[in-house]
Amino acid sequence: MDQAQSLREYMHRFNAEQHAEHSARVITITSGKGGVGKSNFTLNFALGLKAAGKKVIVLDLDLSTANLDILMGLTPRHSLVDVLYQRKYIWDVLEKGTDGIEYISGGFEMKDLLKFDEVFLEFFWSQIQELQHYADFILLDTGAGLSKELVHFILASDETILVTTPEPTSIADAYGVLKTAVRDRKNVPVFRLVVNRAQSYREAVDTSRAIKSASSHFLKIKLNTLGFIMEDGKVRESVLQQTPFMISFPNCEAARNIKQIVHSYFPEKEENNSSAPATGIKGFFEKIMMLGKAF
Repeated sequence: MDQAQSLREYMHRFNAEQHAEHSARVITITSGKGGVGKSNFTLNFALGLKAAGKKVIVLDLDLSTANLDILMGLTPRHSLVDVLYQRKYIWDVLEKGTDGIEYISGGFEMKDLLKFDEVFLEFFWSQIQELQHYADFILLDTGAGLSKELVHFILASDETILVTTPEPTSIADAYGVLKTAVRDRKNVPVFRLVVNRAQSYREAVDTSRAIKSASSHFLKIKLNTLGFIMEDGKVRESVLQQTPFMISFPNCEAARNIKQIVHSYFPEKEENNSSAPATGIKGFFEKIMMLGKAF
């Protein structure tokens, strides 16, 4: 390790120690189908949290259509695969994107962890542990649609944000995610709903009520609505510009909606002492390993 690398390691560890009193809260962000704006929400929500003074890392686990780097007009140099093969330290694969938002490209399927021997995994765990107290939130941008791997993400996370649009197919697929995730579970995962691209407030409310009513009646779970994002032409413009709308159009309606979602999120998390403590990113990966062996 060269002198510059040693200095980087020291600074990152120093910063992590400043957050040592807590573990990062791991939030899975997913949707029942593709094309609902999940990755765009993840990125702009992360920027909203950052603007509120929180340390955020986004982990891109959507291996089929990884969009985070595209939305920022960037190409990641490394991924977690480099850490898994002991080619890089965790701080080497932690990229900086728009407005300094930090993100990591996944680059492999979680089931692949089961194939590695203890020597590789021991190094991987030690590096993942470095993030445990470094961030306040770690957002997992997952693939859309139902899969065993997605269910594992949901069960291993501290909570899950489910993104849907008012389209009937999107609503049905979002409900399908809920149904699969809570099936035969004693400990029901924590879900929060975001309705994206609504044409009006009434449409957003109706969409939310439909999913919440079905979840309560058939699944016997309480689904909390985190917020709504209205249809906004500036969102498409920002995608074409490859700049998040929270940065390119900070006063557009969608950006105001994100700010409201962030504002709504914090009082409950910071004032509700009954909330389960965060297990952190290390706890997340440990649960993934256990779930992978159990299924």
